[in-house]
Amino acid sequence: MYKNSRVSAQFSVSLDGFIAREDDSVGPLFDWYEAGERETWMPGHPRPFHLSEADAVYWSSLPREGAFIAGRRIFDMTKGWGGHPPNESPTVVLTHREPPADWPPSRRDGMPAPFEFAGDLTTALDRAAERAAGAEIGIAGADVVQQCLRLGVMDELRVDLVPVLLGRGVRWFGQLDTDIMLDEPVVIPGTRVTHLSYRVRT
Repeated sequence: MYKNSRVSAQFSVSLDGFIAREDDSVGPLFDWYEAGERETWMPGHPRPFHLSEADAVYWSSLPREGAFIAGRRIFDMTKGWGGHPPNESPTVVLTHREPPADWPPSRRDGMPAPFEFAGDLTTALDRAAERAAGAEIGIAGADVVQQCLRLGVMDELRVDLVPVLLGRGVRWFGQLDTDIMLDEPVVIPGTRVTHLSYRVRT
């Protein structure tokens, strides 16, 4: 818990622990988003997903973030989500660099992009907690997730485990220098994915 907001992270992960290939492409890791017939919309996303019934029920059970913290790598890779972050949540980008020269983008709805930039994790958490107003803070980016785990502020990890072995790429938990203990998982089978939720022990 960080200033009355739960902190969580969720990624689609290969069986051998990768969230992307070496070139940052995701390959089959997101195939489960189109593995069914249940049309499901994420606020800000230009097109619906087509989930299986089990995955749609799981998706609808997740709390919506009040704010989001993203690392610079995932921000650059997604081109700032075109100004539409996941769930349209107010987003703090953790970076030591200035925003791109072409930032902010022109959004589809003409509204200003809900982003700000912070140079250190504590500032990013403080700003996100203020924007979240007690709702959950979502964390995106392997390095930021690992920083939150080392700092002891992560409350829950949600692993969308995909049945593929990538062999190499970007590891979600590649730079931890201590043991992080988790509670027993909540397991929800899906189509081409198994959803695992772990509370982080403090």
